Amino acid sequence: MDYFFGNFKGVELKPFQTLEGCLDSYIQWLVTKEDGNEKYAVRHFVIKPKGVITYHKHKYTETLVIIKGKGKVCVNNHIREVQSGDFVFINSNIPHALKNEYDEDFEFICIISYEDDMNIQPLGGFCGE
Repeated sequence: MDYFFGNFKGVELKPFQTLEGCLDSYIQWLVTKEDGNEKYAVRHFVIKPKGVITYHKHKYTETLVIIKGKGKVCVNNHIREVQSGDFVFINSNIPHALKNEYDEDFEFICIISYEDDMNIQPLGGFCGE
């Protein structure tokens, strides 16, 4: 496919259950290999209030672009609060986790590189807890 147009409303919002312990986290796959892009994927995440994506690492790199709300991101055991307008780059095999301790949805775009190994290694908890 040479190109396509889409809208968030036309993409199923699925529970993110790839890692054990994830809570109230959802994903939409916006651009993937199936759409003709062999280099990277674009995803939209929603973490509901009190939701979490547990500590993990993987070979692919990722960039998070925060589009709504605020949350906490733990990268390599360092926690930082992020909010709409912020972005975060996480290199290959760097442990990380995200959580929403606030009263509104925490939403971000997540761009990941395609690698020969797309497996996720769970590390559990939030920030090594």
